[in-house]
Amino acid sequence: MTELPEWVKKYKSKGIEIRKFGNRYYAYSVSSKYDKNKKRARKITGEYLGVVTESGIFKKSAIPIVHTDYEYGAVALLYGIAEKTLNPIIKKHYPLLFERIIAFAILRLIDPLPLKSVRYIYEKTYLSDVFDETMSPESLSNLLWALSDQKSTEIMRELSEKGEYMLMDMTAIFSRSKSINIAEPGHNADEIHLPQINILLLFSITKMVPTFIRIVPGSIRDVSTLINTIAMTSSSIVILIMDKGFYSKDNIKELEKHHIKYIIPLRRDSLLRPELKEFAGVFKYEGRPIKYWNRSNNVIAYEDPELKAEEEKDYLDRINEGKRSRKEYMASEGSFGKLYLLSNVNDSPENIYKLYKQREYIEYAFNVFKNLLEADKTYLRDANMLSSYMFLNLLSLYLYFQVLNMSDGKYSVRDILLILSRIKIYKYKDSEILGEIPKKAKELVQKLSINLEVLRKK
Repeated sequence: MTELPEWVKKYKSKGIEIRKFGNRYYAYSVSSKYDKNKKRARKITGEYLGVVTESGIFKKSAIPIVHTDYEYGAVALLYGIAEKTLNPIIKKHYPLLFERIIAFAILRLIDPLPLKSVRYIYEKTYLSDVFDETMSPESLSNLLWALSDQKSTEIMRELSEKGEYMLMDMTAIFSRSKSINIAEPGHNADEIHLPQINILLLFSITKMVPTFIRIVPGSIRDVSTLINTIAMTSSSIVILIMDKGFYSKDNIKELEKHHIKYIIPLRRDSLLRPELKEFAGVFKYEGRPIKYWNRSNNVIAYEDPELKAEEEKDYLDRINEGKRSRKEYMASEGSFGKLYLLSNVNDSPENIYKLYKQREYIEYAFNVFKNLLEADKTYLRDANMLSSYMFLNLLSLYLYFQVLNMSDGKYSVRDILLILSRIKIYKYKDSEILGEIPKKAKELVQKLSINLEVLRKK
């Protein structure tokens, strides 16, 4: 006899028999009658009671008409995470706007639509049944105005707890709006010559989540802005891991003056690079051996032998193709596979190298921010509203990394949300039921310990 799943067994009781046909389970009433000839009780199958579902036993004729259905699984996951992390802080500072804020943060992660279209995805999810919000363009515009005060900064300060190691980096977004006065010509890695706005992001490598965001004029690239941003947070341990373009004597002097920790890679032609003799030791990073030299005037040199071989091969291929000369090769040979880090962090060369490599996390955060959330595509014409919009996108980014930290790498965050979106709630005239859960979605519910009652209780 086929073993019944636990969720089916709870409907099997005295007088009810469960039978499996195909992939479905059916309930029948049963009784027994003593058989004089066989001298034992005989089972008598009675009335067909209906299909067994996780929400109960239903006869086809007794199932009411579905009035609507809502996507539920993805919002249950994200709201459950927010309930333990973001919700208490947001409720404290914005008790009247809390539902609109958290709904927007969840919806942008599910589908990053323009402000004018948010209500359409909202009405498809169960949030619209439990929240007293319309998510109309007018209500979201009012939300952005309401958030342009110090309370959103206070929320980010609380997310950036004291004692955490924080990384900071900057990226640019572009705007043609003449009414946003902080959109200015500035330097960017893509060499795009349009008015830009710089976005500063702080990332906690203690909790592996982004915690603070700030917009600044596009022309600013000096460290004074970074120092002011650090002062706005409550974190006491911030390590600025910056790109080569941030290095200057004035910037380093300013960082030292304010006792700010930093790690900056030097250009290959930098005069600060020390002359290398015998290397001091070796450590492993992600399975690869890394050579290092002792610190000299706050500069630590590293060499990745595998990267060195790859760079040399690439250079030789270019010589063979006539794109490089042997003279250029001789001038560059000593730099293959090398990394020079200028840092005042009082730690071992291995730990400083690992901290620098963790810059990948904040770079990944910016990638999600721009490409998945599409937060760099905005038509807002006011700097204060833009700042509020970036704050809301930070909350979405925070939830994204919470899901990423829970996953085992089998599925991307986007895949997880897509699979869970197949879990639906069906609304009838006077009741609702949780629909049958597909196999992959059920596996995720179990692996991620998703509470599918978190919003239904609300």
